[in-house]
Amino acid sequence: MKKNIKESCVEKILGICFFTIGVLMLVIALVCAFFSWNTKNTSEKVTGTITEIYNSRGERSTGNSGITVEYSYHGQEYEGYISEYSSSMWVGKDITLYVNKEDPHQVRTVSLLYLPTLILGCIAVPFSIIGGVFLLIVRKRKKRKQYLLQNGRQVMAEVTGGRLNYNYAVNGRHPWKMECKYEDIYSGELYLFSSENIWIDPEFYIGQQVTVYVDANNYRKYYVDVEGLLLEENSGVQIHDYR
Repeated sequence: MKKNIKESCVEKILGICFFTIGVLMLVIALVCAFFSWNTKNTSEKVTGTITEIYNSRGERSTGNSGITVEYSYHGQEYEGYISEYSSSMWVGKDITLYVNKEDPHQVRTVSLLYLPTLILGCIAVPFSIIGGVFLLIVRKRKKRKQYLLQNGRQVMAEVTGGRLNYNYAVNGRHPWKMECKYEDIYSGELYLFSSENIWIDPEFYIGQQVTVYVDANNYRKYYVDVEGLLLEENSGVQIHDYR
């Protein structure tokens, strides 16, 4: 079962990786936002006019990759190229520009100033959310497991088989869900349980007894103690699964 114990950390590792990447990208986005804000405040705002629209090959076009603008700065006329285009732009339209005071030939629009921040932010937020959800799920599952191990009622269930969990995969392999049944001899009621993901075919365990920790007040809350099943000790057969 050592392999199963290691694989149980996959979701936690994924959560940490996604969350860390998201946070780092968010920090970088904030740094970019600061520099963009600083650039905006140290530049001078002017009004320019779109004179040409170019495609990705630098050819005149009705609209694709960039624009040429003309603008006046301190009484002198300038022409600049901006690698930005949107459907709201057309030749002859006036747009707001920010001119670099030290080099008036360098000019940008507001959207171009904050474009890196926007891109990084759009990537960082989903990564952070996905990572956070993974970590919350792992934490909730761990707390429920600890509670049931300490306070749950122990019942012995019989392993009946298993099924592949096609909603989850690691390195192209799908884990199994071990299924078992428990019959209450006093009430005659039958309870069916399934385990967390395991990476050994439950067929090896059919007919064996597995401990299930259940909430005495709500049998829907349970934990199948697959880690307690030691196949070598129960059957005397050591199996090497190289699939």
